[in-house]
Amino acid sequence: MDDLREFIERAEELGEYTVLENADWDLEIGNITAWQASLPGSPLLMFDNIKGYKRGYRVATNLFATESRVALALGLPLEATGMELVQAWRDKIKETVEPIPPAWLDTGPVKENVHLGDEVDLFGFPAPKWHELDGGRYIGTGCSVIMRDPDEGWVNMGAYRVQIHDKSVATIYISPGKQGDIIRRKYWAKGKSCPVAVSCGQTPLLWGMSGVALPWGMSEYEYTGWLMKKPIEVTSGVATDLPIPATAEIVLEGEIEPPGVDDRIEGPFGEWTGYYGSGARPEPSFKVKAILHRNDPILQGSAPNVYNTHVLGTRTRRAARLWNELDAQVSGIKGVWLVREGHRFLIVISIQQKYPGHAKQAALLAAGSAQTAYMWRWIIVVDDDIDPSNISDVLWALATRADPGSIDVITGCWGSALDPLLPPEQKRSGDLTHSGGIILACKPYHWINEFPQSFKLSLEVVEKTKKKWARFFK
Repeated sequence: MDDLREFIERAEELGEYTVLENADWDLEIGNITAWQASLPGSPLLMFDNIKGYKRGYRVATNLFATESRVALALGLPLEATGMELVQAWRDKIKETVEPIPPAWLDTGPVKENVHLGDEVDLFGFPAPKWHELDGGRYIGTGCSVIMRDPDEGWVNMGAYRVQIHDKSVATIYISPGKQGDIIRRKYWAKGKSCPVAVSCGQTPLLWGMSGVALPWGMSEYEYTGWLMKKPIEVTSGVATDLPIPATAEIVLEGEIEPPGVDDRIEGPFGEWTGYYGSGARPEPSFKVKAILHRNDPILQGSAPNVYNTHVLGTRTRRAARLWNELDAQVSGIKGVWLVREGHRFLIVISIQQKYPGHAKQAALLAAGSAQTAYMWRWIIVVDDDIDPSNISDVLWALATRADPGSIDVITGCWGSALDPLLPPEQKRSGDLTHSGGIILACKPYHWINEFPQSFKLSLEVVEKTKKKWARFFK
């Protein structure tokens, strides 16, 4: 699909769409979204006629709370769920990547309204204050931040948060080590400000790829074009020469100034960890020089909630990529899952053990994978009779097959200030590393044939039973 609006129309056709009027941008939109996101099967929420704003300036939230909407956004079968969804995405990205460059247009819907100079007003959009203790209003939660590497010329897109400070000044929080952070530091090292464009509502797949760990130098525009089998349409910014999505809802253009020029206090912000992990600290200013938007703009609101239903199938996509990575290095992988309640902190790998140390080898590979190395906390490896997407299955294996005395602890792992477990003094020192635990919830390989026989139905038997008897159940 070509833009956010088409996705919303399709969600409405699925019966997963609700319009809410007269909500307040101050906490109420965030509270309603968090409440709905905690419920199974909750709809996409469209807020209109928001307090203090005229009708047509809208905020869309809870976009990807159901597996059917994740499948819709990723271009996968709508009936796929759980491990089927992971397998479907895994199959899609297994092909050799053949990047498709974006198609440049002279203009596009995003240029229906252009504001420059004194007309720039970030408060002209109903950007919510999402959580009670947030340090301000965040216009960028479901956004793609666009930068060009000053040395190599390639364009990067990252999913970072954007806080409003006044009508033409914002901040963009980027965790250290992310590609966007590396790129902006290149400009700063030259004594320059970093040109940037922020798209706040775009083709869901393009936004989803903004949060993927692609190889350095591969543009998200080109990778998404390959996934969609057609080029992403872009147009040149009016205050920068950066390519911006031609069908984006809202785009902010400007520069991130070097640290110390005009720093603003960013945060705190309720992040995907479920905590205000990063606190508040000075961040370089993002000086907004132009705002472009469509008629009746829709601000994509993808603010974090405890169960992370704001993220476009990140767990599904990350699990599929990790599965493919593991498959290329070790045999017997039967499934990979990132637990909903644990997001990227908690990884489960199902394996058919074939030799001593096999399960631990898979866990160590996952610990160092580009897909999961950042902020993993626990890796649990289970046998192939366990469905890693079924938390009851996983807990049963954990309770009956894991010896607490054999948990492996790895220190010095890649972390972030978002981590609620990092001690304050460690954060202040700049040491953002953390430890992670590997749990082998598998039958001990050296006496696996003598392990007590389980009467648990095999996955194959469950599937056969479902096919024959599913019609009798809703």
